Amino acid sequence: MTLRLPAVLLFLFLLPLLAPATPPELPGQAIFQKNCVRCHGANGKRGLNGAHDLTKSNLNEFGRTYLVTNGMGKMPAFGKKLTPAQVQQVVAYSLTLK
Repeated sequence: MTLRLPAVLLFLFLLPLLAPATPPELPGQAIFQKNCVRCHGANGKRGLNGAHDLTKSNLNEFGRTYLVTNGMGKMPAFGKKLTPAQVQQVVAYSLTLK
């Protein structure tokens, strides 16, 4: 019985090291979650309010930057809400959605 306590304590000590680490958040991910998830969804496929499926979009970085900055249709313009650096971060993040 005396061996059980040290084993349990060792297990509790090592448990955080054994737990899977959460992947680091990508630049632009938090901005996307705050501003885009409602219509595009966390995976870019939601399509609410006519939002395009970002995983199937043919738009390149330039096209996406234009749309995020200026908006189109029901998508609001974020050019005055986000800095140019933040726009680039959210565009770069949106390109990672597959």
